[in-house]
Amino acid sequence: MSKTLYGTVEIKLGDETYTLTPTLGAVRAIEAHFGGLRGASQAINAVSVDGCAVIIAGGAGLKGKDAEAIAEQVWQAGALDVSVQLNAYLVALYNPKGPNTGKAGPAA
Repeated sequence: MSKTLYGTVEIKLGDETYTLTPTLGAVRAIEAHFGGLRGASQAINAVSVDGCAVIIAGGAGLKGKDAEAIAEQVWQAGALDVSVQLNAYLVALYNPKGPNTGKAGPAA
């Protein structure tokens, strides 16, 4: 079974829906801003509008003006509601294989 969709999270901000995929590119973008995934987790726990926006932009692969527009959308949607949704995405970035590692042993 493919794990490529594990951890994909859709975040709805007003009329826009952003699909956040757990990719190495997303991890690198988020780590570059926060100094690591722990910093991103702390931003979520602090209910940071800008922190949530950076994570969404990184996960959705947005750059430039598209990424800059996210902060306003996070604020309008409510940073608390958005931060709760982002926890599942960060968990996927910490563990991209998902909770199941596969079969325990060879088939009988």
